[in-house]
Amino acid sequence: MNSDFAVLLNCMDGRTQLPAINWIRDNFRVKYVDIISEPGIDKVICGEDENFINSLKYKMDISINSHGASMAFVVGHYDCAANKVDKTTHLEQIKKSVCIIEKLYKNIEVIGLWINENFEVEKL
Repeated sequence: MNSDFAVLLNCMDGRTQLPAINWIRDNFRVKYVDIISEPGIDKVICGEDENFINSLKYKMDISINSHGASMAFVVGHYDCAANKVDKTTHLEQIKKSVCIIEKLYKNIEVIGLWINENFEVEKL
């Protein structure tokens, strides 16, 4: 597998894109970050909607099987317009989302990230 790629499951909020991408590239040996975005993605993954999960798997399969992504990152963030819950709830949703993705893909590392009010990335 080509470890130049990772896949980022992030909110569509533009404020979170560069902080997450830059953090991943700075902290892991990754050149490219494939992005799958959805408003409030931590909440959406936790909902385990079959149609959404199937769509997510289709996209992740491309990143993993065609690009060789060997890690995935699930992001939740401060001030999410689509998931207006407190930080504690976000962190629980991110952790649950990580577990869901780990069950789908046993051969990749899955890491949860929180983007705080200063748009700084915190690894969970």
